[in-house]
Amino acid sequence: MKIKILLFFLLIISCSDSSFKEELDEWKSKRYNALFAEDGYLNLAGLFLLESGSYTMGSSELNDFIFPSDFPEKLGVINVIDSVVSFEYLIEVNYKDSISIKKTSYHIKDKNVYFSWKTFRWYIHSDPGVISIRLRDLNHPMLDEKLKIDFFQPNKNLVFNGKFIKYDLIKFQRTNNIIGATFPEQIPGIINFKIKNKEFSLEPTIAPSGNFFIVFADETNGKETYGGGRFLYVNPPDNNGNVLINFNKAYNPPCVFSSFTTCPLPSAFNTLDIPINAGEKMYNGKLYSSIYE
Repeated sequence: MKIKILLFFLLIISCSDSSFKEELDEWKSKRYNALFAEDGYLNLAGLFLLESGSYTMGSSELNDFIFPSDFPEKLGVINVIDSVVSFEYLIEVNYKDSISIKKTSYHIKDKNVYFSWKTFRWYIHSDPGVISIRLRDLNHPMLDEKLKIDFFQPNKNLVFNGKFIKYDLIKFQRTNNIIGATFPEQIPGIINFKIKNKEFSLEPTIAPSGNFFIVFADETNGKETYGGGRFLYVNPPDNNGNVLINFNKAYNPPCVFSSFTTCPLPSAFNTLDIPINAGEKMYNGKLYSSIYE
C-alpha cells in the first residue's frame, strides 16, 4: 500500500512538472514569435528623435535623418510645429499602404498614420519621454536568421505568491531610459513577497493590457543577464491582493537586440540584492540594428 501511495504522489509531481514546463514552452514560443512580428523589434532599421523644428531625411549623410542606402539621397522634409507634424516628400510614398502621396499633415500623437516605400515602413513613435521617427524594414536581411535565446533551467522555486498593496495616493516618479532621457511614471502600489523567508518588494506600472509591468534588476545583471535590467509581466491581483510572480518569465529588454530602441531602466527600488537565476539569459548574438548603423 505504501508503495502505491508513493507512486501516486510521484505521478502527481511528474504531471505538475510537465504542466509547468509546457506553460513555459508556450510562453517562450509566443515571446519568440512576437520578436519577429511586423511590430516586433527585429525589423527596426532606424530611430530618429523628433522635437519642434525642421528635419531633412534621405540616404545622404548631409541629411538630419540618414535613412538606409536604399532610399534616395533626398527623400523629403519633416516639419514639427507644436502638435502638428508635416511631411513633404520629393518622391511618391504610400500612405497607410493605400494611396500615393507627396505631402500630408496630422496631429503628432495620431497613431494610425504610417508611410511605406519598397519594403520600408516609418511612422511617428511615442515612447515615454521620447517622440521619434521609427523606421522598419519588413524584409530585414537578418529576419531569415535563427535567433538564439538562452534561458536558465525552469525553476518552480522562483515562482512566488506576492501581495499587492495599493498606495493611498498614486506615486509619481521620474524614470530613466537607455538613451539618457527621463519620463514620468505612475506607480499604483507595491508588491511584497518572500524569497527564503527574506522580504522583498517591487513597484509595478500598469501596462495597456491591464497587467502589471515590472522593470527590475538583480545580481545576475552584467553577468548571466543583461546589465540594464530585465522585464516581467504579472497578472493583476485578485480581490484579496494576491499576485503570482513567475521569474521564469523574466525577459530581455528590446535594446539587447537593437540599438533603435528606448528601453526604460530599473529604479533603485526595483533593484534586488540577490541573483534571480530564472528567465532569459543575456543575448550574445549580432545586433539586428547593426546592418543599418
